Amino acid sequence: MASENEKSRWQYLNEEAKAGRLYLDPSVATSCRDASNMQIDLFLRLKTDLQTLATVTGLGRFTAADELAKMLGMKAVGGERDFDTAFKEHIEVLTLIRDTIEISVKKYEDQQIAQAQALNSQGANIPGGN
Repeated sequence: MASENEKSRWQYLNEEAKAGRLYLDPSVATSCRDASNMQIDLFLRLKTDLQTLATVTGLGRFTAADELAKMLGMKAVGGERDFDTAFKEHIEVLTLIRDTIEISVKKYEDQQIAQAQALNSQGANIPGGN
């Protein structure tokens, strides 16, 4: 399944970010994080809308129509390879992406602060320095 590959990739990158081996520039990462949040919100709304599509009516009073209605409803929610599950999997990957971005930006910012503090303390130890 393609989303499992994506999920595994982002789980790996998430661990790299936590370990401090993945840094993203905050100016780029902010746009990526915001786009991820917008897509997560969209998928959550679509998942909610799927509930209304799970009950299909109006196909007539025939056995075949009842079977078709059931099949179409299960394509929305509860069937094999249904949209509800697909949205759930995409949300999981997008959440990993967003969290990885946030972790990497935090590590980047922490590193920048630590370097600035180190430079300031070195300047204070230099004769004639601050």
